[in-house]
Amino acid sequence: MGPVAVVSLLLGTLLRDEVEPNTPEYLCLAFTATFFAGVTQAALGFFRLGFLIDFLSHAAIVGFMGGVVVTIALQQLKGLLGNKDLKKKTDLVHDQLTKLKLVFIK
Repeated sequence: MGPVAVVSLLLGTLLRDEVEPNTPEYLCLAFTATFFAGVTQAALGFFRLGFLIDFLSHAAIVGFMGGVVVTIALQQLKGLLGNKDLKKKTDLVHDQLTKLKLVFIK
């Protein structure tokens, strides 16, 4: 699983938190975000700007993928623990990150 799948996962989570899923507004926002991502990717390919990826540091990419691993692991933790109540508004990732902030701030 690469960064594209992760961005899709994060976009879906963000949209679900903002608007009710399977509504016209949700579908419009999802289509708009997907459309502009495709336009951006096509423009970068057309103008042969793929070399710009060389300017991203290895640490930035590894950090992004590490954050993705934590996000996916915490999302899967609720199923592993058998807690089916954490599906809609209560987000396990948000709860865990809030607890981590409280631990490190104090």
